[in-house]
Amino acid sequence: MRSGVRKSKNLSLMKMTIRWVATVMLVLCCYTAVCPAQKNASQSKAQPAIQNATENESAADVIDVDPGIVVIEGRPILRVYESIAGVSPQERADRIADRIVAVAKDPNTPPEAVGTDVHNEWTEIRTQDKVLMVVTAGDARLATRTRERLAAEDVASIRQAILNYRHDHAWNSILKAVGYTILITVVFIPALLLLRKALWLIRGRLEQWVNTRTESEETKTAWHIGFTYTISLMIALATVFRWLLLIALMQGYLTLTMRFFPYTRSVSLAVTGWLFSTLLAMANSGLEYLPNLLVIAIILAIASQLLKLIGMIFGEIAKGNLSIKGFYPDWAEPTAKLVRVLALVLVGVIIFPYLPGSRSRALQGISIFVGVLLSLGSSSAVANGIAGIILTYMRSFLVGDWVKIGDTVGEVVEKNILVTRILTPKQEVITIPNATVMNGSVMNYTREAKIAGVIFHTTVTIGYDAPWTTVHQLLIEAACATKDVLSCPEPFVLQTALNDFYVAYELNAYTAKPRNMQFIYSELHQNIQDKFNNAGVEICSPHFSALRDGNTIAIPRQYVALDYHPHGFRIDSDPKETTHTAGHAAD
Repeated sequence: MRSGVRKSKNLSLMKMTIRWVATVMLVLCCYTAVCPAQKNASQSKAQPAIQNATENESAADVIDVDPGIVVIEGRPILRVYESIAGVSPQERADRIADRIVAVAKDPNTPPEAVGTDVHNEWTEIRTQDKVLMVVTAGDARLATRTRERLAAEDVASIRQAILNYRHDHAWNSILKAVGYTILITVVFIPALLLLRKALWLIRGRLEQWVNTRTESEETKTAWHIGFTYTISLMIALATVFRWLLLIALMQGYLTLTMRFFPYTRSVSLAVTGWLFSTLLAMANSGLEYLPNLLVIAIILAIASQLLKLIGMIFGEIAKGNLSIKGFYPDWAEPTAKLVRVLALVLVGVIIFPYLPGSRSRALQGISIFVGVLLSLGSSSAVANGIAGIILTYMRSFLVGDWVKIGDTVGEVVEKNILVTRILTPKQEVITIPNATVMNGSVMNYTREAKIAGVIFHTTVTIGYDAPWTTVHQLLIEAACATKDVLSCPEPFVLQTALNDFYVAYELNAYTAKPRNMQFIYSELHQNIQDKFNNAGVEICSPHFSALRDGNTIAIPRQYVALDYHPHGFRIDSDPKETTHTAGHAAD
């Protein structure tokens, strides 16, 4: 049950990671594409095409033209080309648009009232009492038409604009727009809800299929696992595209409904134009990015093969099939990791200029900020990492060794770049930072135990009345009777102190199993008690008073002989003093 829950959690975490990665990649690509899109859109506004250029007109005359477009409620009406009295063409266009709207709002002015008034240098387009615009010789030249023809075209455009304006603002047109909007809304909202429900249903079925295949124990093959996580990646990408589709449909709905009304038509046309220009720029950016994508793919392919070669070489060193003088097999795995990290860093540095958005100032600023945070907050981590690398190549201990680090004794169960974990005899896992290990002392019991055995020792205190040869013999017999104590080299005894009431004897013995040290000590102490009790030798710890008045010997009752009787209290005196005392008594 727990394994199933753990698998489900791991799968959910993997799905979430894949979704976030896919989302970040998509946003990054969109950001890279939108930046050129905005730039191209601004350039397209500044450089409109000049049509119908004559063969005699030079290319410089066409490129330098920046005409103003007269736009009324999102509809372009006509163009003006020449600046007049310091007024730019676009400012002229805006003023002309205001005048045309004013005429269109006046119901007493028919469209046919718009006509021309020809002068020597310009032609006026006007109604009976208001000048709408002028057509100059410069406008005609830049438009590649005669002044009369250009004026006639502009008059026709203005008349049609007045008719369109009045038609769009009529009550019947407004009512039709409201009706169309209601009809589209009634159709759009249910269709949107059905689409959303269908997408959720498909996603739920796919996720259920993935969960079933992942938790199944019968289909655990490499192909199946790869295919399963590919489906998970596709689900994550589909989630992103689902939101993009819903947003696109909503934008299309708003654009279409706003186009029905003259007051919002300009906004609709502007949004639509921006959207299509952005999509076109994204497509162009994607095509332009293909060479960089090809370079990144080649670099990653080479890096992949290089990492496989590194893994193969160090794997052979670890197995002992390949030997390098001065390079130990236990160095193979950590060295392979270091080389792999350095190779990945090098690959990242190489491909970074080819990534989308790599030249963005925002990304550069974020990189600097993250670097400062890491440099300020990771000093201890860096110290532990460097200490871990040094400890690896110092070979002070390996995983599985029985060591003592500071006051901690136990088996090394994990040794990574940052910490060392020790399993104590009490089944406690203690984590020690590598910087602490580096700054302290390490006692390795396993290394010497593999060669000639490691020495362990214990101290007993025996009174001066026991011969030291007997004590030595008893201690050595107790050591030889203990399990996991080596008979070769033989145990030996050292007399380490002559105290006030007893002699301190240190028993030294060898063992090849230091991880059983606590059990060896326990059994050794039991054997020492048995040997000394059987021999009738007291262990004076704690010591007894030197004045003995016939007390029973201080050993367990079962070791005392049946015919044993405590000695009485005896005082020896000088014979001369005894005789002298007896004479006085006779007197």
